Amino acid sequence: MCDRPSRGSPRHRPRCSRAARFIFPPRMQARVPSMTDLPYIHRVSLDDVPAHGLAVTLVPDEAQRAALARFVDIPAVHSLTADLRISLVGAGAHVTGRLKAQVRQISVVSLEPFDTDLEEEIDVHFAPEEAIAARAVDVDDPEAELDQPDAIVDGGIDLGHLVTEFLSLALDPYPRMPGEEFETVAEAPEALSPFAELARLKDKS
Repeated sequence: MCDRPSRGSPRHRPRCSRAARFIFPPRMQARVPSMTDLPYIHRVSLDDVPAHGLAVTLVPDEAQRAALARFVDIPAVHSLTADLRISLVGAGAHVTGRLKAQVRQISVVSLEPFDTDLEEEIDVHFAPEEAIAARAVDVDDPEAELDQPDAIVDGGIDLGHLVTEFLSLALDPYPRMPGEEFETVAEAPEALSPFAELARLKDKS
């Protein structure tokens, strides 16, 4: 389990797999989403990517942003832009870029809605499915999963899936408005044992 940085702390991403950090909304946790479940699809065939690479800017429209908001279980996605670059690497591909969004979340402290800006770097490698299947992974090595690429499916990659995933990763799982703090409950004083109480009474006498 990888904890996200608290509000106000530097955004150092803990070194863990994206799968461990991708939080599906509650209704989706019981099953892996199929292509028809995904709220935003933007497939790119690698045959259309030139040797020098391809720059792609994704800006979901209002209906797509509403679908994304429902999928990640927040009130609204006001705006979202993903500036991406696809580079061919051998039989695979490398996608880098940055996602920026303004979303509305519900504070876990006051239960009030508030708007917040998100920013998330995207850096994902893709490889043919057969190459991934043939690649042995040491299950005892926690670093091994980090190097696993995503699969190229039917000769292409789905940038919309990446946008959905990294939007989810950028969300604070415990959102709160600036200045809000969790209230700490004072612990009740520990009850004295009968022997400790007797010793206390003797000290007073």
